[in-house]
Amino acid sequence: MKKYIDYMKTELGVLQLTIKDDKLISIRYLTNQNKNDIEIQYLKKTELIKEQLKKYLSGKRKKFTVPFKIEGSRLQKDVYTNLLEVKYGQTISYKELAKKSGYPKAYRAVGTALSKNKIPIIIPCHRVIRSDGAMGNYTGGRWIKKILLELEGCEFN
Repeated sequence: MKKYIDYMKTELGVLQLTIKDDKLISIRYLTNQNKNDIEIQYLKKTELIKEQLKKYLSGKRKKFTVPFKIEGSRLQKDVYTNLLEVKYGQTISYKELAKKSGYPKAYRAVGTALSKNKIPIIIPCHRVIRSDGAMGNYTGGRWIKKILLELEGCEFN
């Protein structure tokens, strides 16, 4: 099927949304893009994800119901599937996530898998923090991770 790409202006910057086979396959942060340089068009196929993201970012939604497709290696899929069980307002360490995903010694591989997450926010890699409680890195930037964790009321150092 055809791919559809749409854009959404948020307080996190512009998000690029990609839909294929009626499933969300990608959310990209375009934080270096000037919001005024992108012409936002209305696409029916992205209406639901835009609505849910807007409610989430305003604190009015805690779960997403949009259909999406998890892509990646076996390890990535295992990590993402287990990460989806981490509820709104909760965090998990890289070490705990590695263990839960069946890769108890592969903390770095888990971190690498998270950096390749094509559907951030929906697959909540922002909820993964270091074992010492420090925030850790985030593909969209640490400032975005901080905003998302604070939005959800998560505790971190």
